[in-house]
Amino acid sequence: MGKDESVIKNLKMSVGLSALAGLALATPVIANTGDMPIEANVVNTCSVSATALDFGRLDIATITQKDASATVTVSCFGVAVFRVELDDGSNAAVIGQRRMTNGRGEYLTYEVYRNNRRTQRWGLRPSSARNGVIVARGGGSTDLEAYGRVSGITPATATGIYTDMLTVTVTL
Repeated sequence: MGKDESVIKNLKMSVGLSALAGLALATPVIANTGDMPIEANVVNTCSVSATALDFGRLDIATITQKDASATVTVSCFGVAVFRVELDDGSNAAVIGQRRMTNGRGEYLTYEVYRNNRRTQRWGLRPSSARNGVIVARGGGSTDLEAYGRVSGITPATATGIYTDMLTVTVTL
């Protein structure tokens, strides 16, 4: 055997042994498993809007109370059963007392009702909220009337523009 053949034979043997050594040193593959949670939250989107409850011009010489109405509109994308609640407003001194202010520390009391006889207060509790249903598959809207009454107007009532802001909440 010549010198070249001897080198090639040694090289083949060296490569073969290295490959076998690599197989012997290889770490076995261990499979670990875990869980992947899958979740989807499908919601119905509704919006709410309202027109102003405007009592207009109140003449302290001739008016002691005045009624007005507004419309609360609930619009939903799909079929929805909902509840609409009104808070006590920005100027409530105590829970359940709605007041408008003229910005000078003077107030006029008012109330918002669910019925046109103005006997059922529209409020935050489920028993005083308005309920409704929208049944159109592609969505739709429904109007709910809000009936207001301002009272306690006397000749001593301070003049000015009185305002308040109610928060209207729709819950599905």
